[in-house]
Parts: sequence; structure tokens; C-alpha cells
Amino acid sequence: MNSQQVLTEYLSAFINGLKSSGVQQAVISPGSRSTSLALLLHREPAIQTFVEVDERSAAFFALGLSKTSEQPVALVCTSGTAAANYYPAICEANASHVPLVVLTTDRPHELRQVGAPQAMDQLQLFQSHVKLFVEMALPETGEEMLNYAFWQGARSGATAQQVPMAPVHFNFPLREPLLPDLEMVSDQRPPVKVVSGENTLSNTQIMELVNQWQQKKGVLVVGGTCTKEAAQWFIQLAQALNWPLIADPLANVLTSGTDSSHVLSHSDLFANHLSEKMAPEVVVRFGQLPVAKNVMLWLKSLTAKTTFYLVDANGQWQDQLKRAQTVIHASETSLIQQILSQLEQPTPISWLNRWKALENAVQTALVESVLAAELNEMTASLTVHQQMVAKGQLFVSNSMPIRYLDRFMTKQNYRLLGNRGINGIDGIVSTALGMTAVAPERQNILLIGDLAMYHDMNGLLLAKRYGLPLTIVLLNNNGGGIFSFLSQRTLRADDFEPIFGTPIDLDFSLVAQLYGAEYTKISSLEQLKDCLVAAKIKPKFQILEVTGSRQANVALYEKIITTIAAKIESLENA
Repeated sequence: MNSQQVLTEYLSAFINGLKSSGVQQAVISPGSRSTSLALLLHREPAIQTFVEVDERSAAFFALGLSKTSEQPVALVCTSGTAAANYYPAICEANASHVPLVVLTTDRPHELRQVGAPQAMDQLQLFQSHVKLFVEMALPETGEEMLNYAFWQGARSGATAQQVPMAPVHFNFPLREPLLPDLEMVSDQRPPVKVVSGENTLSNTQIMELVNQWQQKKGVLVVGGTCTKEAAQWFIQLAQALNWPLIADPLANVLTSGTDSSHVLSHSDLFANHLSEKMAPEVVVRFGQLPVAKNVMLWLKSLTAKTTFYLVDANGQWQDQLKRAQTVIHASETSLIQQILSQLEQPTPISWLNRWKALENAVQTALVESVLAAELNEMTASLTVHQQMVAKGQLFVSNSMPIRYLDRFMTKQNYRLLGNRGINGIDGIVSTALGMTAVAPERQNILLIGDLAMYHDMNGLLLAKRYGLPLTIVLLNNNGGGIFSFLSQRTLRADDFEPIFGTPIDLDFSLVAQLYGAEYTKISSLEQLKDCLVAAKIKPKFQILEVTGSRQANVALYEKIITTIAAKIESLENA
């Protein structure tokens, strides 16, 4: 058997293991050293492949595929800086628990650290941002080495999916010739079945929690990204306890389709008005903190009279406040089911009614302010939210778009996604296109700002190449809008604008033309609504641009805050 056949047999065994581990999709960035792995994956009928030249965009696209499908997705690239360009998406995947299988190809050992071109140290390249690193052996023949390759492939996706889910990295040193023997028949091995269970508490532990929670003045706080199925369980727990439920937008509690009075819609707008009499006896947190800063500050301000519980399914002690007196390492849904089976005495409804009165005051204020306003970033974001359909998918960018939804969105029924692991604005377009590729027949919307759009314009090529019908609602205030709400706003204009305002002065109609997207400059809320309604009927790749002013956004928000404060003061004096 010649070296080409050895290479082919070895990598085919790994790919068979990869399939066995649940990998059904792969994103390939072309290159020389990765030729054999890329070709064999591309020809594998059981694995759908996408090709993206830009490795950073490719990695975020894979992130979107995996995040949406809830399945492991493989990434393949050549040696050198190609793999380094995966780094931002790997960091996000690790922080948001997305199971990527990263397959980098490398120079063989004799070409390392001797000045060979396109060679760099790829060992432990992603450091602590992956849960497993494997330096694969050089391809060899023989049953033992083929079993080794298959076993590593089977291990890859399975390990990535184990709680806590995270990326894994396999590095392949490969010698020339790099072309595989495409006439060889792959050796099919029996798949490896992985059976795993959930981390659950004993009946004694459950009863202890029930006794500590029931009939107490409590609050449920849910953060992180959750499925709509998980969101339903959080709502059931809140209803059984008679507690208010504060949730991050990406927890999909507000977009679960359940119109529950226990779910609060605008907590960030009234959390800083919560009086001492609203201090709970118990706070039960699930996952990370929500995006709402005022909620975080309120939780931080609570005294030792409030007992904090943190349900941390990943066992990673993700308690930014460091207030939890009890940390629970257990499956969230299993824990809730166990609690519900034993819970008998809910908290008196008067506790929940206090919270609902605050929320009603905020909703009245919003009707008089933001809902009465003309086209702007806030009303455009709310219109997008209102036009989503039951099986629709909305990807929301970081910075201001997710904060608009968090503050103003009401209960709806669709799936909301975002990249809130590291909260960066890089790779947003590509991740949203990965979401679209999983279900292109559905309504797929991206709500994004101009800087995040610019940061990942390369990703738009994926929409053009694969005909992905993503509607992009672009909020363009010509710069970093979030800084106009932060302390940096007090700086002199000649300091603020170049460093924080960062206007980019791009004509996005030309961007749409370059990548083959339809383009519409939105001039009214009615026009935006009409475009979104049309996209429900016939999805297409398009950019709907809403232009605005950073200064006008701040002025409107300050008006909203003033109106809310007056409504809450009136409520408290009644």
C-alpha cells in the first residue's frame, strides 16, 4: 500500500468515527495541507459540506449551524494562520456551550520550527477555550492505527456534546502527497453508541429545596441561551411557586408562546425603582446573568437577608455576583420536574401582584413614549419582534439591538438566538447565516447595527453562494451607538467621535449590490412592516436599512426613563 492509500484509509476511518459521533455538517476553508481531509469530507454523502474562504467567517457560520441544529459541526482548515482565524468563534462557542469539532491540518514534525513556510505552533492553539485537544498521529496503515483513527473521530463529537458542551480540537500532521486516492472504498466500521444520563438530585435534596422555596417571597432569574422547551419548564416553575420570572431575551421565555402573568417583560426598565419592600427572601438563578444591567445592579444591592441559589448545570461556578449560598449542579429541566412533583404550597399571590403593578406602570409609560414614536432604532426593533411568526428565527446582534429587545419586547412566539458568550460584534452575520442554513424555508431575520455589519461583511458571500434567504434589518446610526449611552458620552467631541463614535460612512446599498442582496432604504414603520410581511410569504436575501441618529436615540430613551419614573412614583403614592 503506497503513502497515498495509507493517508486515504486513515482519514476515512476518522471520518467514519466522526459520523458515528453525530456530525452531519462540516464547514471547509480551502487550503493545500487540508486537501485530503477536505476532499474526503466533501465526497462523504452523510455529511453536508459548506465552503467558505474566510476562516473567521467559516467558524462563525459553523457556530450558527451548531447553535441552531443543536448538533456538533466540524470545521476544517489548512495550516498556519488559517487556524488562528478560528479563534474568536472558538471563544464564543466555549463560553456559550456550542459543540464544534475543529479539525486543523498541520506540517509534519520534521517541518516544524525549521523555517518551513506556512508553519506555526498549532499545539494547544486554542488553550483553555477548548475542552479537548488531540495531536493526531501521522497516518499509518494496519488495523490498530485504523481503530485509533476511528475511535478519535467517534470521540470528537461525543466529547463536544458532553455537559458542559464546548469545542474540541484535533490537529492532523500530514505529509505529502496530499491528494487522497478517491477510488478507494472506505472501510465501514460499526458505529459507537454513546449512552449518558442527566445529573439529578436525590429525593432528600429535592425536599430540602422545596421546603426552602415554597411560600417564600422569591424571584426566578434565568440567563443564557435556552431552548423554547426549557423555557416552558422555567415558566411552569414560576407559576407553581407564584414567583415573578425575570429572563434574558435569549432564554426564549418571552418568545416561548406562553402568555404567563408570571413572566416580566420590562425588568430592565423598572429594576432600579425597586424599593426595599420588594426585596425577595429567595433568589433562584439559572445559568448566566441576563443582559439587563439594572437587574444585575439590583441583585447586587440585595442584603444578606436574601438567600441566593445558583443552578449551574455545567458545573462551572458562573456566578458573576458571587452571592450564591447554595450552588446546585444538576440538569435544569430534571431539577424543575423533581421540584414540581413535590411542591404543594405556593407563595401568596399578593407577592406576584406587586411586581405586576410595576410592570403595568412601565407598559403604560411605553405606550405614551416609545410606542407613540415614529421610525427609529427602538421602534424598528420592536416592529421586527412583533412581525415574527411561530416558527420564525430571529438572530439579534450584540451592543444596542439586544438591549432594545430586552427593554421593549413583549410576549411572542418564535425562536431568538444570539452570541452572548463573549458578547462580541464579530461574526454576527456569519452566525445568522448558519442559523438560516439549518432551516432556509422558515422566516429568518437578523437585527444588527452598522459596525457589526461592517465587521463581518465577508460572511455575506455565504448567502450569495448558497442562496440563503436572510432578511437583514440594519440599524445604521453611523457608529458605535452604545457609547452614547455610557460614560464616554461626557468626552469632548474631538475625543468621542474618532475613538468611540467611530463613524464609518459606508453606503450599504453598494454592499448589497456586491453580494447580490436586494436593498431597501426604510422611510417609515409602515414600510418596514410591509417588507417584513412580504418576507414571511416569500423569504429572500435582502437588506432593510433603518438610518438613525445616536443623539436622537439617547434623547428618546431619556424621555422614556423620565416617563417611567413618573408612572412608578404615581403608583407608589396611590
